[in-house]
Parts: sequence; structure tokens; C-alpha cells
Amino acid sequence: MRKIVFLLALSFHITNAQNQKLGVVLDFDNKNPVEFVDVYNSKDNTITNENGKYFLLSTNDSISFYKLGYEEIKTTFDKAQDTIYLVAKPFELAEIVVSNEDSLFDMVKKQIAENYPIEEFNEKFFIRSLLRYDGKITRIQDIQGNLKRKTLLYAKGMELKKKDFVFEVQNMRKIGLKDVTENDTNIYFKFRSLKQILSETVQISLVRENFEIEEKYFDEKNKVRIEFNYIGENIKDNIEGYYIIDLEDNAILEFYLIRKPKSDFVQKKDIKFRVTLYEKKVIFKKDSSSGKYVIKNGKLKTTIEVKNNADTFQTFFESEDVLKSYGHFASIKVRKNVNENKDVFKLDFPYNEYFWNTQNQLLLTNEMLVFIKSMGDKNKEFDIKSNLK
Repeated sequence: MRKIVFLLALSFHITNAQNQKLGVVLDFDNKNPVEFVDVYNSKDNTITNENGKYFLLSTNDSISFYKLGYEEIKTTFDKAQDTIYLVAKPFELAEIVVSNEDSLFDMVKKQIAENYPIEEFNEKFFIRSLLRYDGKITRIQDIQGNLKRKTLLYAKGMELKKKDFVFEVQNMRKIGLKDVTENDTNIYFKFRSLKQILSETVQISLVRENFEIEEKYFDEKNKVRIEFNYIGENIKDNIEGYYIIDLEDNAILEFYLIRKPKSDFVQKKDIKFRVTLYEKKVIFKKDSSSGKYVIKNGKLKTTIEVKNNADTFQTFFESEDVLKSYGHFASIKVRKNVNENKDVFKLDFPYNEYFWNTQNQLLLTNEMLVFIKSMGDKNKEFDIKSNLK
């Protein structure tokens, strides 16, 4: 009888054995880190951070690496190298460069209702917000929870409204030098709220007049990367970016925009400020159960220049928000417990040590680890290593 119990216990242990891999993903050609690479198997998944680093923990032995525009790599935990090199798929330039591509964008617009959910649905979210002051990190905040969306993208006649997002925060951790910006400059800007982060990621504009466009086909001409650059006569902003479109169903798979405004300063009491950089990337994926495209990852960056009226003082604030959406169309109840319009750095929620030590999440970057270490005993909430499940 004892032997039977022993064998059952051994079998249970083997079945639940955990494979784990901590590694980095680089571009094969330029050896640069590749961000937002899907590292996954049929049971677990994560993504690479800005340094190309990832950590995956799974009972499944297989592990795959995939990012749009690269060749997929499928291997196992035992065979996977610590450094993975992704090979970019070759691009094929269109025969001519056109000033606009209205026909394709019109087809994308017409199929929004078919390609994207425009009805209410629930999902889970993870948001990492970062604040830099004169190029140095001053705050980091991670927020995880449930989300109810009224729609994903907004078709013709649909407008963004107050109750389009309902947030239920379940876990939060943060660390930061709360008083640095307020004491040094005697000001505090209101940074993005949860609602603003979600709102900006669903606002995908289709370029029209005054843009130069170049088409690059790949994946056997099933996908096209459309690079755009603003060439209007009255240039107030430098604007460029790209779309990646699936030509089989005219769905946007990825959108990137960088804008460098040439705006005037805005006066606020004894100081003046202006936005000098705005950057946005949104990555979509096709949900296997619904056949609809949903947002998988997003990233927003804004830099604000601040001066005093005498121009004897200058400083820069930079906010960065990374979004990971998962568990789309989940059968969950979303109970609002947070003010979605409040600055994310002003939000408070009890720290759950068990959650952050048992769940998977986005790895911290090298820059973040240096900052957290500099905080000494205040860094306990971030003293972990895992990824988002």
C-alpha cells in the first residue's frame, strides 16, 4: 500500500513539474533587442520587454517565439538558447510610390464592423506606467485587473463616451520619488488616467491628404507595411509611422505613429510648457474563439518640455504607458472600484505580495532594476522575477 501511495505522489510531482526560461530575443541582422515578442505555448504566454528580455514558467515543455514581420521559432525549454535571434521576413517594395492609398484604407474602414468587436465585451489588462524626470526614472507603477469595453474600435457614427470603459483593479504595486517633480518645479502635471490610456490605443487614424506613402509587401504578399510621412505645406508637426495590414481581410495588425510637434508654449502661472514628442504603437491579434481582432499590446510615450518665463530654467517630463490585454471575451463580472479619470500615479490599492510572486507579468527593464535598487528598502514590492499569464 505504501508503494502505491509513493508512486501516485511521484506521478503528481512529475505532471506538475515547472519548466522555466529566462532569456533575451534579438534581431538577427542588427542584434538589437526586439520588444513585444510573443513567447508562448498552448498553456502559458508572456512578451519581451524593451530590452528583449522575457521569463516564461510553464508545465508545458514547448516554447515558441513570434513577432509580426519575423520568422517564427518553435522549440522546447531544454533546447532553447539563452539568446534567441529572430530573422526578419524580406520586404518587397511596390513598383511605384503613391501619394495616397485611399482604396485600401477605404476597405479597412468598411470592414471595421466585421474585423473588430463593436459590441460590449470583457477582458483582463496589465498596465505599466513609468515617469521620467530629466531622463531619469522617478516612478514606476504596475496595475492589473478586469476591464469592460463598450467597443474596441469606433465605426462610423460611434463616439467615445464617459462610460465606455469600466475598470476593476485587482492588484497594484508602485515605487517612486513622489516629491521630486513637485518640489523642484513647484508644479505637477496630471498624467494619463486609465481611461486615457485605453482611449488613445483605440484611436487609429487613417492617413489621407498631404502624406507620402511607401508600400512594402511581405509574407508572400499577404501582408503590407504602409509607411507614411507628412509632407504638407503648412507643417506644424513632423509626423511619420506605419500600418501593417492583412490583405486577406483588410484588418490592421499593427499601427505606429511618432509626432514631433512644433507647437508654442502654454502658459501656466510662473512656468510654460509644450509637448515635444508623442509616440504610439498598437498591436492587434485575431481571437481564435470569436474571429475578431482585439488589442494585444500598446505603448504610449509623451515628452513635455517645461521652462520658466525668464527662460533660465528648463526640464523635461516623460510619461510611458505599456498595455497588455489578455483573456478577451472572458466570462467575468467587472465591478468598478477605481476612478478611471484619475492620474494613474495618484491611484492607490493594497499590495498583494502573493499575487506578484505567483503570477506571470512583464519583466522589468535594466533601467527599472537600477532605479528600484537605488530605492533601497522601499523596493520590496518590485523585488520579484516573473511575467504576465
